[in-house]
Amino acid sequence: MLSQVDGSTVVRDLTVSMSTTQGRVNVVEGVGFSIAPGEMLGLVGESGSGKSVTGAAICGLLPAAMRRESGEIRVAGVTLTDLTEREMASKRGSLVSMIPQDPMTSLDPAFTIGHQVVDVLRAHGYSRKEARTRALEMLRLVKLSDPEHRFHQYPHEISGGMRQRVLIAMAICCDPSLLIADEPTTALDATTQAQILDLLRYLNDELGMATILTTHDLAVARQMCSQVVVMYGGQIVESADLEDVFRAPSHPYTEKLLLASTPVDEHGVLSKGIPGQVSPVGKFPPGCRFHPRCEYAVPGRCDQEGVALVRDDDREVRCVRAAELQLRGIFDERPVA
Repeated sequence: MLSQVDGSTVVRDLTVSMSTTQGRVNVVEGVGFSIAPGEMLGLVGESGSGKSVTGAAICGLLPAAMRRESGEIRVAGVTLTDLTEREMASKRGSLVSMIPQDPMTSLDPAFTIGHQVVDVLRAHGYSRKEARTRALEMLRLVKLSDPEHRFHQYPHEISGGMRQRVLIAMAICCDPSLLIADEPTTALDATTQAQILDLLRYLNDELGMATILTTHDLAVARQMCSQVVVMYGGQIVESADLEDVFRAPSHPYTEKLLLASTPVDEHGVLSKGIPGQVSPVGKFPPGCRFHPRCEYAVPGRCDQEGVALVRDDDREVRCVRAAELQLRGIFDERPVA
């Protein structure tokens, strides 16, 4: 999955640790993938899987308690992991940018929409006049209704969907090579979610940037992405082209996510969620971190140390039973809604 194509985004062996009362523990371990310009990659997993931490590490926006322990991150030929914090700050927005989860808490209630978009552009060298012109252009590009009027409104005066469009405008206004959309529809209703996803797909095609979409929902990833990286307990458990994953998942966790993404199974039976929950940071079980929740787990095999991420053609999987399991996929060619 790692590409050497110039202009691509490449993440290699990314490990992030966090300070706890028991000392430092890894919250992300050995994560790696690549995305070409114009492609969209789905980073999928439940809360606690490490996908948002991965996105924050790529942007250099880790919380104070976390730090990158190892790994290389390269975007459009620039090795971000070689940059100082000051150099990284100058690249954030213009080379790599992020759309946060909650539009209400991410916008400053004390300033107008226009002021906040202009502020981003001014920080990247635009004159005041250029920034105002560019800000209005971006608000139109994200299909915000009546952008000239919205420009002078405050965040509380517009809807959640409009606020999310403003955040998207702020994220793309300096033409980043890589856009990270961190569960961008979490706080929105179903209709608005669909509109925002349509917008992100349009912008990805129109602007030709690489996009990482983090989501807990494989159905959303299937609508949007060409490849998928499934994370669990801070590790990649499966990585492949998205349609290959849907037709024939190789990891039991991927199978469970697939079944959870469909309202009913092939027999019309209501799909069940995944039993249990992700183990807390620092308390991951030995061996496969999913094995306490896995119906296929075999004592003495799945609970042993050192389950490696194994590559087979264009797929990677972290499961000692991958070659012997026949897991259930979704064969319907229609997008899962």
